[in-house]
Amino acid sequence: MNLESIMLAFGVGWAVWVLMRLHRRRKAMQQAQRDGKSPSAAPPSPAPAAGGNQQAAMPRVGKPGSITFNQIKALQRNGFTPDRQWSREEAALILDAVAYLRIVCRTVAGSDDGPPPLEVQNELLRYILTQQDLRDFVRKWGEGQRADGNEPIEDAENDPPPAIPRNRQFDRVAEKADKFLTA
Repeated sequence: MNLESIMLAFGVGWAVWVLMRLHRRRKAMQQAQRDGKSPSAAPPSPAPAAGGNQQAAMPRVGKPGSITFNQIKALQRNGFTPDRQWSREEAALILDAVAYLRIVCRTVAGSDDGPPPLEVQNELLRYILTQQDLRDFVRKWGEGQRADGNEPIEDAENDPPPAIPRNRQFDRVAEKADKFLTA
């Protein structure tokens, strides 16, 4: 047996091994989806629950794995590392929440200060995504913006910001933003 035959046999063996690993991983992911579990991380919104060591988290919504290419790119532009197991609804909610919190921060702090620090955005995002009424409100607000032909995350950086209703949800997020921005 010459060296070329040995190298060819090694290459074929390695390729078969890689393909088998990929096949096993796909089967495990499909089985996890059928069982209603996600083999990868849930959306990035765990936060300490008030008064305990439990973690509050954004509940899973939508069909896992339905995230779109445009949503992945928008999340990456905004500093997220999206998971392909996220749903289209989860990605839209995260993007809408980021747009909403940036608009609230611009309203609270003024437009001259620029975007809020990343730590503030993370805390406000965690706050919005773990509160059911805020999450529902932001989801409806984002859907309304898209229905009007606006993309909330893109418009959040433009001047002037889209109009957001001054209601109880706005006041809660603004109060939290003010606390973080003045600290």
